[in-house]
Amino acid sequence: MKGKRRVYAFLLSLLCNLAFLGFFGADVAAERVRTAIPQANLNYLSIYVTEAKGFFKAEGIEHETVVIAGPTGTAALLSGDVDYSGAGGSGMRAATKGAPIKGIMFQTEKVTFYLVTEPSITKVTDLKGKKIAVGTLGDTQDTLMTMFAERGGLSARDIIRIAMGPNTATRLAAIKSGAASATTMDPAGVVLSEKEGLRTMAYLGDLFPFPFQGFAVTDRKIADNPGQIKRWLRAMIKGLMYVRDNPEEATEIGMKKLQLGNINKAMLLASLKRYLKALPEGVPGLPSPEGIKNVLEYDIRIPMNIREEIPPEKVLSLKFVEEVKRELESIAPTR
Repeated sequence: MKGKRRVYAFLLSLLCNLAFLGFFGADVAAERVRTAIPQANLNYLSIYVTEAKGFFKAEGIEHETVVIAGPTGTAALLSGDVDYSGAGGSGMRAATKGAPIKGIMFQTEKVTFYLVTEPSITKVTDLKGKKIAVGTLGDTQDTLMTMFAERGGLSARDIIRIAMGPNTATRLAAIKSGAASATTMDPAGVVLSEKEGLRTMAYLGDLFPFPFQGFAVTDRKIADNPGQIKRWLRAMIKGLMYVRDNPEEATEIGMKKLQLGNINKAMLLASLKRYLKALPEGVPGLPSPEGIKNVLEYDIRIPMNIREEIPPEKVLSLKFVEEVKRELESIAPTR
């Protein structure tokens, strides 16, 4: 009898030790990963939700998010200071010049910009001869604004685009003072503008598919650690889908993590619902063929004055997100 008790005690001790090692071994084995994002704003709420809901941890990733502006974020990626960069546009433009970088996913299928105007402007033709504030001349917002005007019956010469930088408050003040009559705004800027009595004329994402908010990695990461890339992508995509399907809870996380200025909880939720118009149905992350063509054209070739077409494989490596998309679609129904 005593012999059996000793055996049982030994087995119980062994199982406890294995459980202990398994529990703490997961933390020991977790890979430390740093992701740089340009700003802690609504566009990158998904990464904070991914952290908060444990999606990175479930993939064996000990994750840290750092805020580093676009070109500097690309430099940090190349130096190895970060593993992933949310400055996808900057990264892809650097890749066209020979930098060993590739875009691996896009959070949205459309841009998140809206056109906001002074109250007296009610139709596109009212913009003729008016000043429209954009970030910088030739940037994505400028391109979209010009295309919107042309589709509404105006020519590029009929509107006056003025560069005012990225600050929402500056553009809002410009319209209120009369220095500009219209501007492009992100969803949070739209909510602030409407509170000030301005008009939201159009959602510019409806012009055409234009993948937005890309993430990039180095060629070395692709060669040396493809498994990590897939796990990072799987976590991020789950985070995006959680934001889409649970906007109220995502808003709660955003209130704690984002740099919001004067935006309160109700305003953030309203902004998020506008942002979600840019996400595709189903599993996000992989741009459509038309979207890929547009981003290469309007985010790289035209702004950089490149004459020849840009081969997608020069700046993109989408095989990992394709694989993750298929995996996620196979295990759960999508919207």
